[in-house]
Amino acid sequence: MLKKFIALCTLICTLTTITPAVSHAKNDEVYDLAGEEWTTRKGMRFGYTYANKADTSDRLESPHMVSLGFEMQQTMHGGDWLDILYIQNIMVSGIDQSVLAPSANALVGFEINEALQIGVGVNGTIYDPSNQEHYFHLVTAVGWTQQAGKFSVPIHVAYIPDVKDYYRFAVTTGVNW
Repeated sequence: MLKKFIALCTLICTLTTITPAVSHAKNDEVYDLAGEEWTTRKGMRFGYTYANKADTSDRLESPHMVSLGFEMQQTMHGGDWLDILYIQNIMVSGIDQSVLAPSANALVGFEINEALQIGVGVNGTIYDPSNQEHYFHLVTAVGWTQQAGKFSVPIHVAYIPDVKDYYRFAVTTGVNW
């Protein structure tokens, strides 16, 4: 239990210290950091998560889960077709099985033509179905964000590998503002 508490505290500290520019922004759409222009988007997420072998745990009945969460994205415009991308999100899976399996992600990557997004980063969770105390993982993701007026609609696919074949696969969508 102590390791889960330490993992959760580390995740919270990481997500709150990495994104200080967002909390100091006067305008949530564009802000200045070290002379560079950054754009931020944020919004709710929902989707599907498949956790391979999760049904062998004592808490989950099925490896198929509904996921709900919140995400923030920051981009630094490159001036042409390539932007730098930074994504943070918090997701809760397993609610459909009366289980809370929270996780947090922090990714860096690229946004191509303000639509295609590719990222890699760190996933942390306090729930480990393998009971091997594996609370931090690699996460890779690819997605498409379609503009819809002043909103945008992202569709993301994420893969989170783990040892002993306890990988996770997720598909999410939502609305950014």
